[in-house]
Amino acid sequence: MAEGHHDRLVDRIVAGRGIVVLCAPPGFHKSRLAQAAAQKIAANGGHSIRLYGLLEHSADPRAAANAVLADTRQVIVIDDADAADGRWLALALERANPSKSGQRVIVSLNQASDFPLSRMDARHVIDILDANALRLRPQEIAEATRAMVPTKNRGRIRDLAGGWPVALDLLCAWSATTQGHCEGLSDLDIVRESRLGDFIAQDVLPMLAPEERTALVHASMLDTADTDILSGIAGQRDDGRIIAELAFRLRGLVDRHDGQFLLQRALRIWLRDAVEAFDGRSRADILVAMADRCSEKGRLGEAAVLARMAGDSGRIRTYARAHGALRIWIVHGFSVLKRLLDNSSADDIADSAVLKMIECIVHLKSGHIHVAQELFETLARDVGTTHPLSTDLEIVRVTLLVYGCSLERTDDLELLKRITDEQADDAAMRTFLATLSAILNCQRARFDTAIANLIDARAQAEKAASRYNLMFLQMHEASINLAQGKLKQARTCVTDARRRWQQEFAHDVGVETVIAALNASIEFESGQLSSARNSLRKSANRMPEAEAWFDIYFAAYEVMIRINIVDHGIGPAMAAVEDETRKLRAQGLPRVSDLIVALGLCAAGEARLHGTDVPTPAHWTIPQAGPTASWQEHEVFTIARAYACYFDRNIAEAWSLLDAAILGAEAQGLQRSRLRYLLVMFALASAEGEAGRAKVALRAAVVIGAASGMRQIFREIAGRRFAPMIRALKDDDSLTEAESGFVAMLVNRLQERESIASGKLSRREIEVLRTLEAGGSDKQLARHLGLSEHGIRFHLKNIFKKMGVHDRASAVAAARKLDLDADTSSLR
Repeated sequence: MAEGHHDRLVDRIVAGRGIVVLCAPPGFHKSRLAQAAAQKIAANGGHSIRLYGLLEHSADPRAAANAVLADTRQVIVIDDADAADGRWLALALERANPSKSGQRVIVSLNQASDFPLSRMDARHVIDILDANALRLRPQEIAEATRAMVPTKNRGRIRDLAGGWPVALDLLCAWSATTQGHCEGLSDLDIVRESRLGDFIAQDVLPMLAPEERTALVHASMLDTADTDILSGIAGQRDDGRIIAELAFRLRGLVDRHDGQFLLQRALRIWLRDAVEAFDGRSRADILVAMADRCSEKGRLGEAAVLARMAGDSGRIRTYARAHGALRIWIVHGFSVLKRLLDNSSADDIADSAVLKMIECIVHLKSGHIHVAQELFETLARDVGTTHPLSTDLEIVRVTLLVYGCSLERTDDLELLKRITDEQADDAAMRTFLATLSAILNCQRARFDTAIANLIDARAQAEKAASRYNLMFLQMHEASINLAQGKLKQARTCVTDARRRWQQEFAHDVGVETVIAALNASIEFESGQLSSARNSLRKSANRMPEAEAWFDIYFAAYEVMIRINIVDHGIGPAMAAVEDETRKLRAQGLPRVSDLIVALGLCAAGEARLHGTDVPTPAHWTIPQAGPTASWQEHEVFTIARAYACYFDRNIAEAWSLLDAAILGAEAQGLQRSRLRYLLVMFALASAEGEAGRAKVALRAAVVIGAASGMRQIFREIAGRRFAPMIRALKDDDSLTEAESGFVAMLVNRLQERESIASGKLSRREIEVLRTLEAGGSDKQLARHLGLSEHGIRFHLKNIFKKMGVHDRASAVAAARKLDLDADTSSLR
């Protein structure tokens, strides 16, 4: 047992009332806890200890009760009270008066039904510690596995043990002594080899009547059992009632949550794979009956697993055809699609157009665009235009277009509208079609229409009970808010989506990737670079082999490029862009590749304007934006072209491009793009000495920044001439209160940076900062500089405060970008 868990419970028993009852199924170490508590009580108060267990109960079933009635100063431990004369012992406990005699009684039993505990509890004469109190806490499980289990095994051991103390003990002991790792072993192998299976067979199963064991075996075949599924299986009408009763008797091993029953994982594995049911039917028949029932109730992932376990994976074709690939995805989520596919054989997939469609969607969601396109083309040829699935195929084509980021056909929105009209009575299909329409309209900056699509999609998702699509609609709304410069609203949408993901779909890594990409964009715009770095690890670092559509690739890759410049400099950042473009093209995403090339050209243009000439690959060209190009493409292509015109000395053309873009962005409500156009205008005008044009652009940019909270981009684009002009703007009487506050914030950030360049870092802090660049722990830094670890932490705290950063990487990155004195030249 975890040491902290044991000590915590012993102290709780010692501090409890005169009578403490430990009531939980076998394996919760009730006897061990009772005896340890008795020894501590005896040591503290001079009590004697009397122990009554199976031997004493066998010799005299009333011996323990008589000891309680003796009313002497002693600690009485009554183990396995189930084996004593229960009625006599219960009467004795009710009559006992420990507060008067100084007596302490600790009772352990397996099932609450064996004693009238509720009557004694109502009189407040006993403390009851049930399985909820005796089970291990997550941190205690983590502590025990860290100490005894190799890193690679910990996840599986924790899952199998759960909060059951005996399971953790046996599994940790086995893992600590076994050679090799768990990879080659099934869960049943581990339960068997650790002897946990023997404990279940010898200590838990004998408590059960045959019909109870049968009901538990049936329940073990389901991920989560409920009375609706169990009672709906022909011939098993009582299973639901029996499981409900066992959830009371075996709490801690069978737990009830909102009408569903969860079996402790190791117990479930043992029951499912090592114990036969006593109902006269074959295992395969029961599994098939359960699979069919699960399919009827929409639990398709479990239905697929059960059908495969029954050796009848062909039934999965029937389930898939009955529900439809798109409806399964919309209503039940991606993980269910994948379970259907993973449990199907190659022959099953080859014989089913619906399973082929599911396979296409699975590859699409996993970022395998080339594979998904090939599967789609093969399926389209096989199905033809008159097949009942032809409409679904058209929808998959548009979905593939969105996820594969190909340019849509000009009539795709009209196609979606036509199909929506045809599917007027199908809420699941309508929510999906409205979602696709929202994405396409958002990319074309038709935000009013996109929001109307979202409202319709949300209403239909509610009707279809599609909680999965409701979660994604929050993310699509966040994308619209980001484009419009509404950071606060975008953050709220992403927070709501994350909460739903964590509660219901945490196993869907693709959702986490999308949420992280949106978070990265929000955090970057807000100037929270440390948080943006963390979000990039779960978004851009997974791409392109991750779920994403054009908005998400853009959100992640723009931040990735800019953070790389901050952390490593413009040269390495451009090399990283080139590497990423090769991956994207190999993955079947040339449009996304073109987008980040243009982002790279924008960053190179900024660097060149600020005095750093960065060569870019000769094949990097600026694509033309076609009639269905997204607002993201219009933004980056225009800025890249404006820089190109400027450096080719086509100044008038650069002004014309930016003027038109600023007006167009304003008309479309693209505040994010408009802010960037204005800042590029400011930077170019400042470089040309056109103070009037620069001031007008900066003033307009401040209005947007103050309203939106987008501040980091000022620092990225504005350049060296930003400081004097933003300071001059601070005294502008035409500024509103919000605008004045925003300008003051920008000025304060400049002053924080300049405080370093002007020598406000002490010499010792500069030494710490220089050493920090080489990496190392606090201990290593302390040894190198001849300081204590506390001293290192003190200096780091001061450095972070003076530099306006929150971590080491940000401090080093900020130092590289500043013109520090000679003492810090190695950081530049």
